[in-house]
Amino acid sequence: MWSAIFSLLAKKREGRIRSLVEMEGNTILQARNISFGYEKSLVLKNIAFSIRGGDFVAIIGPNGSGKTTLLKIILGTLSPMEGDVLLDGKPVLSYAAKERAKKISYVSQEPIFTFPLTVLELVSLGRYVHSNRFKQRPEDGQAVEDALRQTDSFNLRERKLTTLSGGERQKVLIARTLAQTTRFLLMDEPTVHLDIYFQLQILKTLKEICREKKSTVVAVLHDLNLISLFADKALLLKSGECLAFGKVKEVLNEYSIKEAFGVDVATKKDSETEALYFFLRNVLP
Repeated sequence: MWSAIFSLLAKKREGRIRSLVEMEGNTILQARNISFGYEKSLVLKNIAFSIRGGDFVAIIGPNGSGKTTLLKIILGTLSPMEGDVLLDGKPVLSYAAKERAKKISYVSQEPIFTFPLTVLELVSLGRYVHSNRFKQRPEDGQAVEDALRQTDSFNLRERKLTTLSGGERQKVLIARTLAQTTRFLLMDEPTVHLDIYFQLQILKTLKEICREKKSTVVAVLHDLNLISLFADKALLLKSGECLAFGKVKEVLNEYSIKEAFGVDVATKKDSETEALYFFLRNVLP
């Protein structure tokens, strides 16, 4: 059954998938015809795209559209039923776990804390792939301090995780990811629990990392206006399928949002930043 379904999907999207993968230069990651499902239900269907070094890519789509599943496949914790993911030209699943962790860092949507660690201890865990577990190098300590300061979490370093608010905990999780100093950052709703000030601060930090260090960020985000402000590209999913992938201003518009979410929005371009802003309309009966 699965082979027949995959064959039909491949024929349907072959031309568009090829163009999405082949058009990029300086490619750091390629997703090639990714399909994945649980039992009889497909969660992802022939997803294909390529990402360059230094890109900030937003993944957007309705609940249940496969966003988190796609991140886990890129990370290598899930194996696709069809297709594969290449990282630096090699299948992501071909890397040993520790080598993969030197290349990709990840902020989970629902982290589980089972040990009463301090903030400093948790963020320091981001350095485990780079250092001897029995001895911390000066550069490890510096990376941890930089990450804490970038997320405005340095003042929390002696606090226990169990005493933090949801927003404080989210900043600390992002700090751990930054301390890992990988070239590829995967983030599942990194701004959840954060107020608007810290949402802007975190996204600005991630954007600077992309620009200055040529690192790549792929983040699941929901706020259309923040995506328009900070992301370079967007991947729009619906029911496990890719509706569009490309530059944000080409992917997100009144028509694509209506198709993906079933809601009406109006748009307006900022004259200074040229970012497109989205406004809900027709929300009242």
